[in-house]
Amino acid sequence: MQSTIAPPGEAYARTAELRARVAARMRALVDARGGDGVYALAAYHLGWRDEDGTPCDAPAGKLLRPALLLLASRACGDAHDALDAAAAVELLHAFSLVHDDIEDGDAARHHRPTLWALHGVPLAINAGDCLFALAHRALADACDALPRDRAALASAIFGEACLSMIEGQHLDIDFESRATVPALDAYVRMVAGKTGALIGAALALGAIWGGASEPDVRAFQAAGVDLGIAFQAVDDALGHWGDPARTGKAVGADVARGKKTLPVVLARAGGTDAPTLRAEVAAFAARHAGRARARIRGIAMAAEPARELRALIDFVLEREA
Repeated sequence: MQSTIAPPGEAYARTAELRARVAARMRALVDARGGDGVYALAAYHLGWRDEDGTPCDAPAGKLLRPALLLLASRACGDAHDALDAAAAVELLHAFSLVHDDIEDGDAARHHRPTLWALHGVPLAINAGDCLFALAHRALADACDALPRDRAALASAIFGEACLSMIEGQHLDIDFESRATVPALDAYVRMVAGKTGALIGAALALGAIWGGASEPDVRAFQAAGVDLGIAFQAVDDALGHWGDPARTGKAVGADVARGKKTLPVVLARAGGTDAPTLRAEVAAFAARHAGRARARIRGIAMAAEPARELRALIDFVLEREA
């Protein structure tokens, strides 16, 4: 009997087994290097150690990107074990957050001191670089199981995502110092790199490991970029109107820093009141999530993981943290 599509929150909860496998693999990759020194700092950022180095299970990231990767792999056929590719994507995301915290001056993440606030900027940069290197090592090891042409495609997609993410972050920081608010297309270009590129890579890599054709891989990649744009729009909304107890971030912090978030861009363009502005942001996110669904609609996929994948796209729109 076929199951119905899970509600968004339930759909995310049902990825718990996938996310636990990724987290365990990431720990193994870090522990394999000895677990001390820079790896202890990485473990703190990932929520595995507390401030004095004692092992713990602190709140960490949602592991949404590796969950999307593994669901895409299952949907396309699960031709190869994609676990190391999923770990690589999440390690790369963790690297970006360490550096984001430094660049944005954020002293807290998930209600804990950020790495730079606890150990200083030089050591935090070093720990971020370590995560970046570990991500590439994990991806390279994962590629060993693929045919040469597919391994080359995976490596190219991963490397391009790194560059696009860094380019998007550059624009995000550059926009802070500009007196004028960028046009909507400039905002989209920024978040397509900053957030969309890695989500696009996650879905594309899952499709590669699942055995999809290159046109289907590229369709998944494009869908992920659109999903990332929707994700960032929701993130921007939470930064303006979310519950700090759930988000772990003070309302208005981005505006105070000069961030050109989607509400700022839309408000400057139309000068609408707050309820209308919230509706416009939600509609923008829904349009891009709809585009993500449409891009993969015609791809032949296994029914159950495809349903879970679509439900996870809905979760991106409805999340509250």
